[in-house]
Amino acid sequence: MSSDQELLTLLNNRISKTTKLIKEKQADALVIFNQANYRFLTNFSGEEAELILTANGDRVLLSDSRFKDQIRHQAPGEMKVVMQTMDVIKEIAGQLKQLDVKTVLVEGEFISATQFEALKQACPDLNFILDAELVETVRNIKDELELETLQKAIDISAQSFKEILPLIEPGVSERAIGAKLDYLFKMNGGDGPSFETIIASGYRGSWAHGVASDKKIQKGELIVIDFGSFYHGYTADITRTVALGQVEPELEKIYYIVLEAQKRGIAAAIAGNTGKDIDQAGRNYIKEQGYGEYFGHGIGHGIGLEVHELCTPAMPYSKEVMKNNMAITVEPGIYLPDRGGVRIEDDVLIKDNHPYVMSQLPKDELLIL
Repeated sequence: MSSDQELLTLLNNRISKTTKLIKEKQADALVIFNQANYRFLTNFSGEEAELILTANGDRVLLSDSRFKDQIRHQAPGEMKVVMQTMDVIKEIAGQLKQLDVKTVLVEGEFISATQFEALKQACPDLNFILDAELVETVRNIKDELELETLQKAIDISAQSFKEILPLIEPGVSERAIGAKLDYLFKMNGGDGPSFETIIASGYRGSWAHGVASDKKIQKGELIVIDFGSFYHGYTADITRTVALGQVEPELEKIYYIVLEAQKRGIAAAIAGNTGKDIDQAGRNYIKEQGYGEYFGHGIGHGIGLEVHELCTPAMPYSKEVMKNNMAITVEPGIYLPDRGGVRIEDDVLIKDNHPYVMSQLPKDELLIL
């Protein structure tokens, strides 16, 4: 079987799972605005497009002439492609009128109230229903091609991280380290950073999302490095905390508390458990050690075409049941105001009762540079 045929088989399987959900909601079609969602169902990676998917599996992709050739090369299978010549809502309405549909779901997170009203006025005979996270529900469970691509993104990210470690020394700015890491993502075969790279040293390590700044890294500081490269649309998300020289005893202490909390969270990342189960496994340990108030975010989220998946990244409260081939992060942290912080994050694949850590970087000992 050729690679194009394999891709088409996977796309058809994704379409079949999505249309099943459309039918379960007693609808005839879904209007998709989210770029990750229409890419998932077409393989088209360009921006500024919309997809209509009917319950019968028919696809109508609306884009513009800039992407005509790209669509032809990227998107296999039967699909009507419309080059837009008018307002997007009018274009969608025109295509819906040509289809045998009555009840139409619309991605509520990606359309404004004004656009939704305009769509209803343009098609008064159709019943429009705002819906949320329908395609995302299918995307939660990764297929073979997705896992292969995701693993490549993770490997590129890990290799790039290893290559920036020798550059970390007193007087070097966080920004310089972050820029080099972003550069290495592409040099190592990736498509660039999938989010703004976090390099947070010293007191800035207590900022959960302390993106690289002009601050100079100093000896005796912890450095939180949160990074991930895109590869063919899929993103890694990894964090390591390293030390430049010896750090004060409490900072070293919290490193090993976070490490143990992460191990417990990963151990709980099994099929049948919920996001809350995973979060509590790590959070309870941090609380037991007296640092519960310094861990304020959720322990993780899904990853894939977007850096935050699994419907919502609110894993501490999530009742989402883990299933095989879901890919998530496990990333507990402790953040001491004005002193520093520690976060350790890995990408984990749900595999029955044996979670598989996809991001293989050393962490069992605090790395002292």
